[in-house]
Amino acid sequence: MTGATETDIKRGRGPLWLLHLTAGLVVLACFAYGIRIFESLPDVVATHWGPGGRPDAWSPKTFGSVFFPLLTAAGVVVLLAIVAAAVPKMVLPDKEPSPWELYHREGLIRGTIAALGGTSFLIAVVFASFALAGWSDPDHVSSWPALLLIALVLGVIPVSYAMASRWARRTALAEGIRPTAAEEEQDKLWIAGILYNNPDDPHILVPKRPGTGIGMTVNVGNRKGRAIMVILLIVLVIGPLVLGTIASL
Repeated sequence: MTGATETDIKRGRGPLWLLHLTAGLVVLACFAYGIRIFESLPDVVATHWGPGGRPDAWSPKTFGSVFFPLLTAAGVVVLLAIVAAAVPKMVLPDKEPSPWELYHREGLIRGTIAALGGTSFLIAVVFASFALAGWSDPDHVSSWPALLLIALVLGVIPVSYAMASRWARRTALAEGIRPTAAEEEQDKLWIAGILYNNPDDPHILVPKRPGTGIGMTVNVGNRKGRAIMVILLIVLVIGPLVLGTIASL
């Protein structure tokens, strides 16, 4: 098959929405449990926890004070689902894309939907765990779920794109669609289709790959680019985990 169309290629996206659906079900299940035990909760409930997981703010028991974490999670889950639904309109193809480029674009779309779904699911689980902990043991709510959330989300995103990129390449080849020499060289410069890796390019920041949006990305093939990625890893993952550990002691 060499005359692939967008309609042909986009078939089969349905399973990618299971993570979004599961995230919604997690929030709904926790809501159902909270409603069941609502009357048994004390008249004054903890609404904020400081260092060490000890409550430092309380409010009268109302729907908002009891279900605030879940309401936040529900809002995020819905927002990410809306963004995921809009992704195909946001990742615009070239005016006359080749069949290989169409599959590459579809891989980016599927990777984005999966990454947003994984993020949505993790957020739902973490906020549900906070709600459950606040209802069952309000004197001590661990901050570990929130700290782990950052690391897990940063793991889900590249894995989603890597799997989607492999799907695009494998499916295109199975349909008899092969890249041109130029497209093959372009593919080699991008890890999972989104992370630029070119040791011969001295630039630290480079434009994003066509079809992945507007803006710049880091060249991890460059020594300074790798240093920036390490710094971001320390700031976004290692730092919060260390501070969280110290605060829990």
